[in-house]
Amino acid sequence: MAEPAFVDGFRLGRLRLIRLPPSSISLPASGSKKPNTAQIELAVGVTDDYGTDLMFDSVDLRIDVLDAGTLKRPTGVTFRLANSSSSSSSDSTSAIFSFSPSNGPFHTVKLSLSFQPSLTAGPIPPSLSFRLSVASPSPPTPTEASGATRCIRTLVGELDQAVLEMWDDKRYVLMSVRSGPVEVKSEGKEVKLASEKVQTTLRTIHLPSTSLPPSDSAPSDPSSTSLPPSSSPRSISIVERPGLNNSTGQRLWDCAIGMSAFLSLFPHALDAAAPLPAIDSHGDEPSLKQRRVESGVKGRRRRIRVVELGAGCALASMVASRILESGSGADTASVLATDVEATIETTLKENLEANSAVEAVEAVEAAVLDWGELSQDTVDRVTQGKAHQSGTGGQDDETSLTLLATDVLYNPSSHDLLLSNLLSLLRPHSPSTTLAASRRALIAYKRRTEGDDGFFSLAKDTGLEVTKVWEWGEVSVWSLV
Repeated sequence: MAEPAFVDGFRLGRLRLIRLPPSSISLPASGSKKPNTAQIELAVGVTDDYGTDLMFDSVDLRIDVLDAGTLKRPTGVTFRLANSSSSSSSDSTSAIFSFSPSNGPFHTVKLSLSFQPSLTAGPIPPSLSFRLSVASPSPPTPTEASGATRCIRTLVGELDQAVLEMWDDKRYVLMSVRSGPVEVKSEGKEVKLASEKVQTTLRTIHLPSTSLPPSDSAPSDPSSTSLPPSSSPRSISIVERPGLNNSTGQRLWDCAIGMSAFLSLFPHALDAAAPLPAIDSHGDEPSLKQRRVESGVKGRRRRIRVVELGAGCALASMVASRILESGSGADTASVLATDVEATIETTLKENLEANSAVEAVEAVEAAVLDWGELSQDTVDRVTQGKAHQSGTGGQDDETSLTLLATDVLYNPSSHDLLLSNLLSLLRPHSPSTTLAASRRALIAYKRRTEGDDGFFSLAKDTGLEVTKVWEWGEVSVWSLV
């Protein structure tokens, strides 16, 4: 398949901290008038979202030391790189070095951190974070780039990064990463580094400024999406666990970013009663496929319910929550992120907690949901949420149910279970106590393994209407009704 046009023709790569910093640094509690120094080694790499090393000539990378709480330059802390080829000063909190895969798939970076004596004279200093990003300056994104491409670049915080050419002629924009917090303590008589390493890394997703129009209004123009400044509070921190890379739920995949872009461009898609875009046969840009929207029944409360299956880091759930918070035209709106128990109790829980301070008033719920056919009680619990638990849901409610799933088709052996799960929620065997006026599923897909696209044929065989509604690069979004 040919590469897309220049301005849109790139994939999303990942800068990775393969060896993370120590979980804590202990400084002398008192005494010295000289700076305290700590020697730290990091290992960095560049991969695709699957974790495969990318091969290219070279790229300039930047390391920054930040206050983990404010993400600003910390007071009284500086560093320099021991690497002779690096460019840094003795009093800097950032440095630039060249990364070339021909020298190995990962590079060891040695940092010499200096802590001014004044840090230990007052309150305990803040925790630190190490951020890795692309340093190469480039012109702003060309204006002829599509609205989808501008949205993707906004989401990953790389509006101006130059596209990096690979040896296989593929092109990438690289996502930055930062370490989890390194606690700085003031105790003991000498500098001491913890033997255990930080266990998490974080990526920041920046949401465009969008709002959800009422279901009976015209769909928004995807080219008019406004882009927030880098300091916008509309951001989501995604926690990854590099040490658990064999578990698919522990890192951020391209389809979650693609779904986030689709929902940002078409926020009305979260209302299952609203029309969806459709891929135009003459190009990749979506045209608007109008569908009559039934007005709500007089006297009924209108609810929008969004449920993510196999949520992993729960990015799509949190994006949906932020969009619904902006205004859904419904009386109530809620989001549930589901996955297996191991993921719910680790990365998914960590991600929801990390963003809880700025989450919607109705925070994203989380629940274990195994794939397969569901009992009616489970269907009611999933689709109604707190209304089912409290008994407040009922015939006075008119519910719109949207199921979200991203990168869930990579294993064809699980297709039957996933399909049974979807059918239980989209076509329950017995009528629910809540009137489900509209139901649909949105699945973000990227080809991973041979035959993984066979899921869509299986879905059609059950009588579901399957439609591709959006596409950007290797990621597409499909509607199942």
